[in-house]
Amino acid sequence: MRLNSSRIAGVVLIIAVFASVIAVGQAPAAKATVLGTGAFTVFVENMDRSLAFYQDAFGMEVPALPASGERVYNPANSQLFDMFDIAGAKERHQSARITGTRVSLELMEIQNVPHQTINLRIQDPGNATLVLMVRDIDAALVRATRAKATVETPGGKPVNFADGTRAILIRDIDRRFIELRQPPSGTPTAAAPAGDIFDMGLLLTVNDMNETKRVYRDVLGFTIEDKTVSNMMSTLTGIQSQQILQSRMQAPGSMLWIELVEFKGVDRTPLRMKIQDRGAARLQLRVQDVDVVVAAMKAAGFKVNSVGGVAVPIPPNLKGALVADPNNFFLTPYAPCTGCAPTIVPPAPAR
Repeated sequence: MRLNSSRIAGVVLIIAVFASVIAVGQAPAAKATVLGTGAFTVFVENMDRSLAFYQDAFGMEVPALPASGERVYNPANSQLFDMFDIAGAKERHQSARITGTRVSLELMEIQNVPHQTINLRIQDPGNATLVLMVRDIDAALVRATRAKATVETPGGKPVNFADGTRAILIRDIDRRFIELRQPPSGTPTAAAPAGDIFDMGLLLTVNDMNETKRVYRDVLGFTIEDKTVSNMMSTLTGIQSQQILQSRMQAPGSMLWIELVEFKGVDRTPLRMKIQDRGAARLQLRVQDVDVVVAAMKAAGFKVNSVGGVAVPIPPNLKGALVADPNNFFLTPYAPCTGCAPTIVPPAPAR
């Protein structure tokens, strides 16, 4: 049977009208909306020891040590443990801060669940390096090494960049990388608070630069900026790579810049960690609708580690999830929720 041209056109028109009716009836896909960043957390073996290091090395303010000589563990929180997938654990966390700045580092210790200590290498995808902006890198280095930081930059001295920046790579008491960076003279504003450290950033080693930029830009709405590639990263790290790619990104509503680096043509092993492993790190993301954000991340290939693969309620009235990005760097998107997770009041002790 042969159809003439007018009949074919009529069939096409019917299909188009039917498709438009379906489209009108469908709700548009909700967009993942990030509002800003929260705490950057590192997971350590002994929180007290780590807090003491950051206080001694950088003058950060930390909670006072109680008379017992040890900061207490928090009451068991089953909902928080569901988010981290650490049932049966015990945990404690505190922050080290520099007053008047954005510099804040949360240290968290998780015990009573299987864990391992990761041998961090700067070239391995998933490694997160804290970048501390300092006024006097020589003075900051002296103080850090007195607190038992070790120097990783070959030659043991700061590297001089073409723009006047000076930087050096060290390790803290937990063998985690920190970059001390002194910007060109005059960069800090007059309003910046006094003290050695005045700002912070993050440096994330990635497995595939293009893929990392794509998912953070297209899924989470991050701003992406490419950086001029130089050989100074090799000088800073001692990694003689065939090619080093560099970019940086920033979440909506956040002043925190996250620098990205990919080392090509070198021995590297993508990190495969659980959140409780010594060496793990995570960044909180404040979001508008956490269920929408988690669904979008999951669809884009991020791994949701929380129990059930979804966001869970966390007291006091928050909802969040633990998600690993394509580099196995952990993110915690979270949002307030009305009445979903009231504060748990521990039962009164028996009399």
